[in-house]
Amino acid sequence: MKKACQRILVTVLACAGFFLLPGLQHASGQTTFQAYTQPQAMPSFLLEDLQGKRVDIRDHRGQVILLNFWATWCPNCRQEGPSIGKLYALYKTRGLILYRIDSKEDPQTVRQFLEKESLEFPVLLDRDGRVERLFGVWVHPTSYLIGRKGTVRYRVMGVGDWTSLQGTSVIDQLLSER
Repeated sequence: MKKACQRILVTVLACAGFFLLPGLQHASGQTTFQAYTQPQAMPSFLLEDLQGKRVDIRDHRGQVILLNFWATWCPNCRQEGPSIGKLYALYKTRGLILYRIDSKEDPQTVRQFLEKESLEFPVLLDRDGRVERLFGVWVHPTSYLIGRKGTVRYRVMGVGDWTSLQGTSVIDQLLSER
């Protein structure tokens, strides 16, 4: 009986590690930009922005896109916000398309949060979590970088330091590809 309990405990801990470790930062404090060795086609979706305008992601084919799944209640998402804002300010004139996709919150909550934090970047509302499920998001924040060919090239789970050398190098690489 004791060995059976030990095996169950080991199995539970191993499963917890499998699901939790990808979202954790390295000991250096940096989150890994996980490259897809076999890029997958980006799922198509249509969401509304904070002004009620419908945005069809297919309208951005041929461009580099950063999709950042987040929520106002998420401490790590709040921590990442300024870094994403700086990245957007640096790269929006160079062609980077950025959408922060809010998970299951009403527009007023998101507007109030953005005003309070003085953050400015495009936000789409995934009110029912449908798009989040399309991408398989289970950790907030999670970001996906889409290349010009419409394929998911990188994933970042957890807080990304978007203005770090690693972050800007990945963005520069994707923007330079034709």
